[in-house]
Amino acid sequence: MTFKKVYSLGLIFLLGILLVVTFMNFNQNNFNNNYDLSEYYINQGVQDTKSINLVTAILFDYRGFDTLGEATVIFIAALIISLLTKRSTSSLVYNNFSPLVYQNISFIVPFLYIFGFYLIFYGHLSPGGGFAGGVVIATIFVLLTITFGVRRTREEDVLRAKSLLENLGMAGFVIIGLLGMVSGYNFLANGQAGFYLGEAGKLISAGTIPWLNLMTGIKVGASLSIIFNCLVREVE
Repeated sequence: MTFKKVYSLGLIFLLGILLVVTFMNFNQNNFNNNYDLSEYYINQGVQDTKSINLVTAILFDYRGFDTLGEATVIFIAALIISLLTKRSTSSLVYNNFSPLVYQNISFIVPFLYIFGFYLIFYGHLSPGGGFAGGVVIATIFVLLTITFGVRRTREEDVLRAKSLLENLGMAGFVIIGLLGMVSGYNFLANGQAGFYLGEAGKLISAGTIPWLNLMTGIKVGASLSIIFNCLVREVE
């Protein structure tokens, strides 16, 4: 077994232990049970988080720990698929599309980048967020791979870069969560920890939520791209 496989398995094992220990010690008694959760989120969500998008407020503030679990599931899935698929380089070559296809894909890719990052950065103001934006960004890599093929000499370098981005996204999410503990409150705390929330409706607002959206978008986009590349090699 290679060092990379041992490292991946060890990382999966450590992440599992981290989740189990954290969930066992997570205190859910801080919330005032006199309120119904749904009514509280609707009536107090914007005031507590300064996030206009209440879905994002719930995912990255009230239930931020659940979101970390969801991101971890995608992270582990990408690692496992990378371990199970074969390591040979891809032989996906350039497809014989018409020039119109190449021109159209080249034309829409910049707009897809803008749309993906718009969903991420404005996720606390409008529908979207890190998960949706990450999927759009991953779709860009899928379109480019299908349309223009894979260069043998660059594939492993690209996968390493995507793995690095995936790790940075996951680590960034955890580090932002730890800032709440450094401030003397709970993991993934936001306004409760005294972070600047700004004015509701402004781009610079909602405390740590936009940064968590960014880390999630990077992590989801890289993970789905890795999964696609590994499956492309598997079906050769």
